[in-house]
Amino acid sequence: MQIDVSELKQSPGLSIHRECAAVLPALEGTGGETITFAGPAAAVLDLTNRDGVLLVTGTVRAVLRLPCSRCLETFTLPVEVSLAETYYPEGAALLKAEENEESIPFRGDVLDITPEVLKAVLLALPMKPVCRPDCRGLCPRCGRNLNLGRCTCGHDDPDPRLAVLKDLLGH
Repeated sequence: MQIDVSELKQSPGLSIHRECAAVLPALEGTGGETITFAGPAAAVLDLTNRDGVLLVTGTVRAVLRLPCSRCLETFTLPVEVSLAETYYPEGAALLKAEENEESIPFRGDVLDITPEVLKAVLLALPMKPVCRPDCRGLCPRCGRNLNLGRCTCGHDDPDPRLAVLKDLLGH
């Protein structure tokens, strides 16, 4: 997502409103899974020039395509994330060191917010995304998707981790 800031850079105190959409690249999830965007991500942003430093605030909406952590089927997940970033012209010195740590340098007349948008989307993902709250997952023996029906591998054997309790009760 790129925004032309040529006019904004020249006018301290100026604020502008921008709405933009862009096709974003795939992400790698925390478990190594590939997360793709089901369409373009849309951003509604306010940009302000505060003495040469550009403040970008707004929201980004996107629909992600990712695997369910229980049944491994691909599903779509709509996300809406807030964005609040500070950009400063590359080579310009900021007065406060702590501001500089959280600020992002840029050069030229085009501001590329794609890396920050991707980071915000990745941070907004649930730790264990599921296709639906009642997803039954996979059979631990045969691997059948239990959302599609029961498996025939038999479940008479108790969980081996609980076998000690069965012996304790004398059954």
